[in-house]
Amino acid sequence: MALNTSADAPIPVGEVSRLIGGWIDRLGAVWVEGQITQLSRRPGAGVVFLTLRDPSYDISLTVTCYRAVFDKVADIVSEGARVVVHAKPEWYAPRGQLSLRAAEIKPVGVGELLARCLLYT
Repeated sequence: MALNTSADAPIPVGEVSRLIGGWIDRLGAVWVEGQITQLSRRPGAGVVFLTLRDPSYDISLTVTCYRAVFDKVADIVSEGARVVVHAKPEWYAPRGQLSLRAAEIKPVGVGELLARCLLYT
């Protein structure tokens, strides 16, 4: 969807963010595989934050999930673990930030980073 803008007729940042958010909201949930490189579980917080990395392409995405979703795998998933996540893309308009909202997390084995750590300890 092309916008008709120019230097004399720009659109505000908020409108651009709203349009991006609308497009992302139409995307469906996906299963995505990656390696957890950061994990933030703050005591009392209802949301867990993960960074999911694709080591083959050196690309990362932020993943958020409700604590109840993460608690199902908390004993077997930690930083370095490879997981598959069923998630829906979300746009956080105030920061212009894309993340994935996880509904399910499944471990798939020891991640590449964890394996390297184990080799050198």
